Amino acid sequence: MDVFEVVILGLAAFSTSALTAVVGAGGGTALIALMLLVMPPAAAIPAHGVVQLASNVTRSWLLRRHMAWPIIWRFALLLPFGVGLGLWLFQGLPAAIIQLLIGSFVLLTLALPYFGRFGIKETPLWAFLPVGFITGCLNMIVGVIAPVLGAIIVRRDLKKEEIVGTLGFFGLIGNLLKIAGFTLVGFSFADYWLLLATMAPAAILGARVGRAFLSKLDERVFLKCFRFMLGALALKLIIIDGLSAILA
Repeated sequence: MDVFEVVILGLAAFSTSALTAVVGAGGGTALIALMLLVMPPAAAIPAHGVVQLASNVTRSWLLRRHMAWPIIWRFALLLPFGVGLGLWLFQGLPAAIIQLLIGSFVLLTLALPYFGRFGIKETPLWAFLPVGFITGCLNMIVGVIAPVLGAIIVRRDLKKEEIVGTLGFFGLIGNLLKIAGFTLVGFSFADYWLLLATMAPAAILGARVGRAFLSKLDERVFLKCFRFMLGALALKLIIIDGLSAILA
């Protein structure tokens, strides 16, 4: 990668981390879509895990007193098995199929608010066992599923700080396992040291200053623009990168 691409992705890491600090989720989804503009999925998804880990460690530390541990341990119990399955599936998928899946998943996250959480009033505690397994699997293939987890975790007995902190801890353990999994199959993070050394600190800085920087914007206008951009990136992944390569 050239220096210009590294700088652009560093700015993207800062901006998307700041976005997550303001609206709670969506930054990681935008970041993986942007990374795929200049990187193949086989490199973008592992590198994205490192950047998101930096952001999630920061958020978890800042909200360390607001963790819903009964949910976290259930979520984490089957997560490693899902990671193993997802890693096995990932290695057998062509790049075009992965881009198609990521684009479709991005569109799903944009549509979630219109489904009213599928009529589910509250996710029972036991359900976080299979949720952890499915999360581990999908996280290796599509890179990020935080917006879906954000819809699942909403419960009457959780305060806002507990929801945001617990989601941050989900990302922390999920991305740790993702990095370990890709390391075991031979992915060389050292080959991308300059990119990671730029993006990880940028994500940490974005997590800290995002709210102060972006809270001055009109949130409704901002979210409309953001969703439009995310939808356009998703359609590019589906039509140009995915379907055109498959049908060629």
